[in-house]
Amino acid sequence: MNIDNKVVITGIGIVSPLGVGKEENWKQLINCSSKVCYSKKFDAYIANLDNLNVTDKERQYIMAELAIYEALKDANIGNSFCNQKVGLCLGESKLNLFNNPFKYSLLEKLKQNFCFNGSLSCVSCACATGILTIIQGYKFIKDEVCDAMVCGCSETSIHPLYIAGFKNMGVLTKCMPKPFDKDRDGFAIGEGACFIVIESLRNATKNNSKIYGEIENFSHGIYSDKTLSITSHIKMKQIIKKAASGKTPDYIHMHGTATKLNDYNESKAVFESFTNINKISLSSTKASTGHMLSVSSMTATVFSLLAMKDNVVPPTLNFKQTDINLNLDYTPNKPRIKNINSSLVLSFGFGGQSCALFLKKYKCGQYA
Repeated sequence: MNIDNKVVITGIGIVSPLGVGKEENWKQLINCSSKVCYSKKFDAYIANLDNLNVTDKERQYIMAELAIYEALKDANIGNSFCNQKVGLCLGESKLNLFNNPFKYSLLEKLKQNFCFNGSLSCVSCACATGILTIIQGYKFIKDEVCDAMVCGCSETSIHPLYIAGFKNMGVLTKCMPKPFDKDRDGFAIGEGACFIVIESLRNATKNNSKIYGEIENFSHGIYSDKTLSITSHIKMKQIIKKAASGKTPDYIHMHGTATKLNDYNESKAVFESFTNINKISLSSTKASTGHMLSVSSMTATVFSLLAMKDNVVPPTLNFKQTDINLNLDYTPNKPRIKNINSSLVLSFGFGGQSCALFLKKYKCGQYA
């Protein structure tokens, strides 16, 4: 196989309600921690980063800065970029209502602070935004426009207007998020930032970078199905099968919003996409972190990479019994040791915006 055709992940940075940094996030996740709690102020269940003592106006930028700094450091890329051309693909699912969008550009501020010298781009596509930043960055690497790309999102969505909007849609939980459980009634809004560094395998090998995994394949699409109807699983299945391309992942990080229709449709789509479904472990981590909107598919990607690294399936919390009678393994309430060589990350946004990312464990010397 040609080493030049491979794109790999070499750096991870994450800030979530579980904490700051990939080690803390992973430790809390596999220890079955949840930061979702009831907020009297908003009369809703939320998941915020309660030890980040900055103003609402600064919050999105500070979280992005922390996550990008960690990702660059993790990938052994310094601020000077050492003669490398490093770009940024930034995702936001919607406007940050804590700032004036006409006077404040998160992309521009991050460019100035980190001195990015490669391509810059923005993506906005609801919950599918995170994976789309990775897809965009992947294309920049494949086209040799940049040596490395920083891809990811930052969201501060715990705002009265957004909470009111989601309440009106009937998708916010009235107790706790319970993905795939028969009593599921919605999600809790979370906040955070998550970024990864991707580069060609040749560049990563030259820099002696550690490699978390390889981007094997992906798919995305925007459909006109705005209501998540009973036929939505057919369109979800198209996205899943295109990304999997005939392969069976060891683990699938589900979108798993804990809403009635999404969890049913997503489960049915997965069930119909693989003939050996009994060999696949599934889970959703949104009961731990809340639903961080665009950031959710980034943390799902990171958690899938760490799952492959440590051979541990993260749990689906608050699970008792499902009404989705497909005999799927949702990894209820406790992590599980399992040999994980490949992962599939799913993200399905409002309006039918959909993405899937197939990741493969990198084994040193496999392309030598």
